[in-house]
Amino acid sequence: MTPLLPAALTTADLPLAELNCARLDGELFPLAGAWCPVDAHDGPETRGEALTSVAPSRAAAERMSAAWIYGLAAEPDPHQFCIDMTARARKPVETRTQLREVRLGRDDTRVLGRQLVTTPLRTAIDLARWGRSPECRADTALLAALLAYDGPVDPHADEQALAGRRGVSFSRRAAAQLREARRLNLSRR
Repeated sequence: MTPLLPAALTTADLPLAELNCARLDGELFPLAGAWCPVDAHDGPETRGEALTSVAPSRAAAERMSAAWIYGLAAEPDPHQFCIDMTARARKPVETRTQLREVRLGRDDTRVLGRQLVTTPLRTAIDLARWGRSPECRADTALLAALLAYDGPVDPHADEQALAGRRGVSFSRRAAAQLREARRLNLSRR
């Protein structure tokens, strides 16, 4: 049976007044600039779907936005997106979003609810390299959760994945932070 409502509604679906009335009536809840039915599961698919309303075209949710989609962090403001260097894009007019040009590999993204999102491994790498924001490094517990998100894997798999990346430079601090996150995951087993 097909659902009566999409997972996330925007002003393209209904006028803002009707969306607000439905929210006040307890039928919808706000999520990342969209409105979702109250019986929708607030999981990665729904969060990805809701984020499409503010996402630039062809952009992938990255860093803290990706961590939020995976349910590992609070919703960031502004949302962070990246786009492959080979794609042409304009900086979004929306002030609640940031857009970076990066080199994205074939296995660096996945689709969740119609939204392209960096994988947990790529998200951990980007957070270790660039932090939550320019003035704030990512915490080791978040990196460990991202590295363990897809389930238990070979403890050196992410190390091998990093070694195979061309054009990705690491500071000593970022590499040390990823090693510490791996150690934290190993100590939890």
